[in-house]
Amino acid sequence: MEMGLYFYIVCCFLIFFSKASTAIDSISVWESLTDDMTLVSNGGSFVLGFFSPDASNNRYLGIWYHNDPNQTVVWVANTMNPINDSTVVLKIESSGRVVLQVQNKTSVWSTNSTARVQNPVLQLLDSGNLVVKDGKDSNPEDYIW
Repeated sequence: MEMGLYFYIVCCFLIFFSKASTAIDSISVWESLTDDMTLVSNGGSFVLGFFSPDASNNRYLGIWYHNDPNQTVVWVANTMNPINDSTVVLKIESSGRVVLQVQNKTSVWSTNSTARVQNPVLQLLDSGNLVVKDGKDSNPEDYIW
């Protein structure tokens, strides 16, 4: 009986930590990305997250190669508006517009898409592209941004 309990605890532990370490490649309207979080493309090639170049205190939202020890950045959203605050949030609005905000109110960067979808999803693709699409659309390459 004691061995069965031990086995059960080990299985629960493994299940819990395997789910906790699973990388996500997208966020939807009711989710957001904060300073301590990242999106990882489905194939693991690219990462979207916040970074500070060299010894700078400035924070930027960018995309970089996942397993690159030099963290080679390939795209930056807010090059003209660096962030000096850790309360930054990236979210997708119900309209499909992607917004980078500080303290949940001041917009630092946003997309300019005017297309509307019912279930907008922001996704980092394994090509390194960051896209907005309708989560209910069966065509995986039908993007609005």
